[in-house]
Order: sequence, then structure tokens, then C-alpha cells
Amino acid sequence: MKKLIVLAVLSILLAPTGRADNETVAIKGEVVDLHCFLTRGAHGAEHAGCSNACLARDVPAGFLGDDGTLYVLVNEKPFSVKEKVAGKAGKKSTVHGKVIEGNGVKALQIASID
Repeated sequence: MKKLIVLAVLSILLAPTGRADNETVAIKGEVVDLHCFLTRGAHGAEHAGCSNACLARDVPAGFLGDDGTLYVLVNEKPFSVKEKVAGKAGKKSTVHGKVIEGNGVKALQIASID
């Protein structure tokens, strides 16, 4: 019975919170607009013009990692990432920031992008 209680307490303490850890990562990949990518798989240099236009109209931004992982892009504060990703769709980039995972969604909180 004590083992069961200890396991229950540990599972609560170790459960994902949906918060970012304090580790900053650098992930290589490509900025995408989530509408075109999710509905049609559109990305890459051939889709850059459309994607950049969508992002300029506040279509949510995503980041497709070189490993195929898709992240929703969020700012460090509750503001649009539009200015940080302007003109970057369709080009290889590296995002520096924190990975946040919660409720089945992976996000990347941008500190900088180059």
C-alpha cells in the first residue's frame, strides 16, 4: 500500500505541466504558416511567397524542424511572432528558444531566429 501511495505521489510530481523548462535549445528547420502546411503540406522555397504573405496577415506561424517535428511558434510575451518571422518562411533557419509541450501540442518559444 505504501508503494502505491509513493507511486501516486511521484506520478503527480513528475507529470508534464505544459510549462517550458529553463533550457534554451537551438532547432534547425523552416518557418511555415500553419494554415497552408496543415491543410496542404505546403512549405519550402516554392511556397515562400504565399507563406510570408499569410504570416504577414497574422496566420499562425509554425516551425518545421529538420527532424520533421512541427512546433507552434510563440513569443516570450503574449504578442504575435509576426515581426520575428517576417520574410523567413521557405528558408532554412535556426530558432533559439524553449520547447513547451502541453495538451498534445509542441510549441517553441522564440528568443531569437537566424
